[in-house]
Amino acid sequence: MNSVVHRFRQALAGKRLMKAEFSIVSNNCWGAHVYQTIGREYTTPFVGLFITPASYLRLLMEFPECLSLTLKFKTASDEDWVNRTRAAFSNRWPIGSLGDAIEIQFMHYESEAEASEKWTRRVARFSKQPGQWYFKFCDRDGCTAEQVALFDQLPFQNKVFFTTQQDCPSRCAVKIPLKDSSFPDGAALSRLSPAYFDTADWLVGGSGRVRWWGPYLNCV
Repeated sequence: MNSVVHRFRQALAGKRLMKAEFSIVSNNCWGAHVYQTIGREYTTPFVGLFITPASYLRLLMEFPECLSLTLKFKTASDEDWVNRTRAAFSNRWPIGSLGDAIEIQFMHYESEAEASEKWTRRVARFSKQPGQWYFKFCDRDGCTAEQVALFDQLPFQNKVFFTTQQDCPSRCAVKIPLKDSSFPDGAALSRLSPAYFDTADWLVGGSGRVRWWGPYLNCV
């Protein structure tokens, strides 16, 4: 993309969100890229990590009380596929734990100390106003139809579910038409989603529906 156009799109997104107060809860780094794009300080601890569908839904069902729990660490995940994936990395990322059943995969952190320090600092910035909480989930890491339905039923005001399934029944689904059956990671999704979802509109109380100019001007 032309750098001048990209900077213009970033400036437009920043202006639209200038007065907006929000904290994004995301199962991977899609949310972090929203903050990065507009140059906003993180008001969420869900940065540089991913959370499996099972753990993510446990977290949301205990939200926000779970944020006050002490972050602990474990040597291995309770989910075998996470352990297999982690073993393939030269630097095995820290695995955090909230309570007994919520795991947080700090994939982009070098140590438990770094993960703990940044998690604690960013939790303190998380909004105390439920109307400023924005929840994002996506069709990745083995997410099942039952888990999608459970997310759909959660009583949060602001939710979005990104999926490649054109027949997804979720009321908050945003469909990304990809031929590849595997869903993109958070970084790739942050590049794809602006054509199908207006995040800036969503974060100021709108539906996120993309206008005709969205694919050309949306940056988040």
